[in-house]
Amino acid sequence: MRILLVSIGTRGDVEPFLAQAELLKEDGHEIICLFPEQFRKMVEGLGYSFIGFDKRFLEMLESTSGKAVMGGGGGFKQLKGYLTLIKDSFKIQGLIVQQQRDAIQSTNPDKVLFHAKALYCYLAAMDQPDKFILLSPLPCLTHPCSEFPHIGLAKWKPISPKWNMRSYRLVNFARYLSMAKLLKPFKRKFPKVDFNRRNLLKFENEILKTIYTISPTLFPKPENWPSTAHIPGYYFRNQVKDFQVDENLESWIAQYPKVVLLTFGSMTNPKPKEHTELFLKELVKHKIPTIVNLSWGGLQRIELESDYLYYVEQIPYDWVLPKMYGMIHHGGSGTTHQAAVNGCVQMIIPHIIDQYFWNRLIAKRNLGHLGISIHKINSRDFENALVDFWTNNQYKINASKVALEMKSEAKKEEIIQLITSD
Repeated sequence: MRILLVSIGTRGDVEPFLAQAELLKEDGHEIICLFPEQFRKMVEGLGYSFIGFDKRFLEMLESTSGKAVMGGGGGFKQLKGYLTLIKDSFKIQGLIVQQQRDAIQSTNPDKVLFHAKALYCYLAAMDQPDKFILLSPLPCLTHPCSEFPHIGLAKWKPISPKWNMRSYRLVNFARYLSMAKLLKPFKRKFPKVDFNRRNLLKFENEILKTIYTISPTLFPKPENWPSTAHIPGYYFRNQVKDFQVDENLESWIAQYPKVVLLTFGSMTNPKPKEHTELFLKELVKHKIPTIVNLSWGGLQRIELESDYLYYVEQIPYDWVLPKMYGMIHHGGSGTTHQAAVNGCVQMIIPHIIDQYFWNRLIAKRNLGHLGISIHKINSRDFENALVDFWTNNQYKINASKVALEMKSEAKKEEIIQLITSD
């Protein structure tokens, strides 16, 4: 079976698709990836065919506006960044939509797994629903949940079950308006599809097969969800096989009974030095051994001599997390799941939309202290949260129990059957 994977966004958007690619390739299927051009070298290195989206989409996130949105301050500055990003995004979204159409036509896949940002796929899916599957690393996007509001409103506290349910229709109707505008030039290619807000709402909620690559232990499937919505668990691809272990890092870890990993993954912001100083000074003050993963630039090396700090440029989570007591991170879906399945106590410092959801979920499940937004972080509040994160034994007990439950999730055969069956 030829399977096309379509994802638009950062590393956190691409990783869930690469995990499915690994499963499907092992099962003998042909894999084609349509991702941002920046991921070409990595994807081709894994042995998959690759088609690149215009690289300007990811480049926008490296702009001043992009960094303001990703973690450089709240209030008007962040709002201005969002508006600028939306404006710039519309300039290239037409091309991004066209590239989806061209890829589907040129590859003629048997199945298409697509990300929620891949707008053309919704239109094509309404024409051939058995061929398309929405793959989402986030809940609270399409199917309503009374416990949490729509993921687009995750930055604000849930109000009530009734309001939470209403929020989905409110946010998704606004999303459908944007989709209708961008997809208007392509609707005539699908004369049998009545593409309007009401029909799209019904299609998403009741007809479109949706696989949520999330843990049912962390987020059990709500009773009101239809049979077309599936939560099989989060499957992690093997990232250790090509990793060269740093013997000095292994020796450093062995010195301490408890170690923490600090990372912001692919998040960037205009104040990495200021934020890094804030975090590391408190970690050193409380003598907490910390591996600092610099990654894409959300954190920086600073002049703070301490045996409690060890810097790395990049490190596979599946190698390091089994050795960790806990993890302080940005709260991406994949990072949250990897910390959970390895029994790590978590503190999330959310930067953008969905990360506020994971922050609340982890705190609600009592797997760590409720983190502080990067836009509101200060030394006093971080120190209070850090002490609780480091000393509250109940967090570790709960995290270990959840990890044990998650080990039995994401069965390979079940996921492959979900994807390949009609």
